[in-house]
Order: sequence, then C-alpha cells, then structure tokens
Amino acid sequence: MGTAKAKPIDKSQVCRRLVQSLHKLYGKSVPASRQESVLDTMLFAVCLEDNRWEQADAGLKRLNASFFDLNEIRVSSVTELERALEGLSQPDWKGVRIRAILRHVFEGTYTFEFEKLRRMTLEQAIKALKKIQELSPFVRDYVLHEILGNHVVCLDNLMLTAARWLGLVSATADINEASESLKTVVRKSEVSEFCHLLKCLSTDPKFVDRLSEPLDRAYTMADVAERIVELQSPKPAPKPVPVSDPKPQVQKPAKAVGSTEKGAVKKKPAPAGKGAVTGAKAASGKAAAGAGKAAAGSGKAAVAPSKGSSSAGKSAGSKSASGKGRR
Repeated sequence: MGTAKAKPIDKSQVCRRLVQSLHKLYGKSVPASRQESVLDTMLFAVCLEDNRWEQADAGLKRLNASFFDLNEIRVSSVTELERALEGLSQPDWKGVRIRAILRHVFEGTYTFEFEKLRRMTLEQAIKALKKIQELSPFVRDYVLHEILGNHVVCLDNLMLTAARWLGLVSATADINEASESLKTVVRKSEVSEFCHLLKCLSTDPKFVDRLSEPLDRAYTMADVAERIVELQSPKPAPKPVPVSDPKPQVQKPAKAVGSTEKGAVKKKPAPAGKGAVTGAKAASGKAAAGAGKAAAGSGKAAVAPSKGSSSAGKSAGSKSASGKGRR
C-alpha cells in the first residue's frame, strides 16, 4: 500500500493567515498613501528603511526643520545630516543617500523636481532610478509602488530578517530574491497591508532581538503559523549544561622511606666476594705502604748514628796516635 502524497501548501493562504495574526498585534489600519511629490516620496522612503512609520515621519520633519531648504541639505556634510537624522537607524547612511538623491535630481534639471518619473514606463523608471548612486532596493521598490502603482513587495533588511525567521522566504534569499518570491503569493491589492504589518513586526522592540537570532534549521511556508505563535510565546530558558560527576579520587598508599619511585633505575648491588677482595687488597696495599715508610725511617735513623760513631772513632784514633808520638 503506497503512502499518501502530502498536500501542497497554499502559500497565498499562509500569507493571509499571517496578516490576520498580525492584525491582533498591530490593528487593521494601514497608513494612507502620502500623495507627495516624487522627490519627497524618495526622501521619506530613505527615512522609512529599517524604521517604523512614525519614526520616519518625525525624522523627515526634523531634517527639513534643521536646514533652510533642500539646496542647503544638498551641500551639507554627511556629519551635519547625520545629526539631523539622529534617532533613525544608520543615520550616516541615510544622510549619504539623501544627499545623493538631491544631487542627482539637481544636476539633471537644476531644480528639485523629479515628476517626470510618473510619465515613465516601469522599465524606464527602473533604469532612471538605477542611475542614482547609493539608492537601496527598498527605496527603489517603495517609489515604484507608491508613484507608479507597481506590484512589488518592498523589503528592507529588518523585514527580510523577519521573513526568513518566519519561513516566508529561504534563509539564503537576498532582498531582491525574497521580494520576487513573495510577489507571487501576495496579491497586488494586499501588498500595502502585508508590507506595513511585516514592517511593524520587524521593528517591534519586543521581537527585534528574537528575530535576529541565528536559525537552528531551514524553515518554510509550512512553519509560518507555528513560528508566529512561537515568537509571541515566552522565550524558553536555556537548557542547563549537564555537569559530569567528578571521578572519586583513589588515595594511594604512602610509600616507604627509601623506596624508589616507579620508573627510577635501581642500581644492582655489587657481589659480596668481589667487594671484599677489592677492600682487602686496598687495605693490604695501604698497610704495606705504611710499613715501607716506617722501615725507611728506621733505616735512616740507623745510618745517622753509625756516621757519628765513625767520626768519634776517627777522633779517638788520632788522639791515641798523637799520644804515642809524644812518648
């Protein structure tokens, strides 16, 4: 009997259920389109990247209030723009991108007007936006969606991280690949709501650290429902590392005094006979030497008196001879 084939997952249904779950956390209201100029839309997109909607709106207002006009922003240093954008994520990079956009638009028309983008086709608009240096995929896709109404899922780095964690996209997908993948399962009429709720989740301070944790395995669309529940559940405490019981130390018996350690080379005692003969020979040699010295001393002492007696005899003979002559 063959095993039943697994039913294919309805990815569109998975995304709709995810949106319903996020409604419980962030409500159903979606910010209305800002209906601004192309240039203002681009600047707002820069501030919105990796930030919440209200943060981006406050950051752009603070930027405009810190400078006289857009031309002053264009000629300002990145450090000055960074100070004005303080409070947003990566304010230095946002300053670089805002200045690059203003310079590109101004150098082309000597004005800060870029409305010609509305009259372009999608292909022409993509080519025009690619010419702007430092423009991120999120800003490009946001402008295409808001200005041209293009069907595109706008993702920034935090949104991509959340999509990977949930299993919406592959763990190895980049922003462009993830956007194309979600475009096939999220309807055009639902893109704005889906992107807004995913951004709310990815920038929620309660979940940012959890979402940035390394994945323990690859997740897919089949795991999304469980993952969103797991995300809202208290984080389980880390499992204690089992500590192995130390081995009981066996007390070694004390070694006897004078005993040799293991591995030490033991000297073999010399045979008793050989040592005795050697000792006797040494003792007899020393005794013979001592006796020789004593004999030599006694011989010298014996010779000395004989010399004295011979001289005394000679003197006595001479005296007796002299006596005989006188007579």
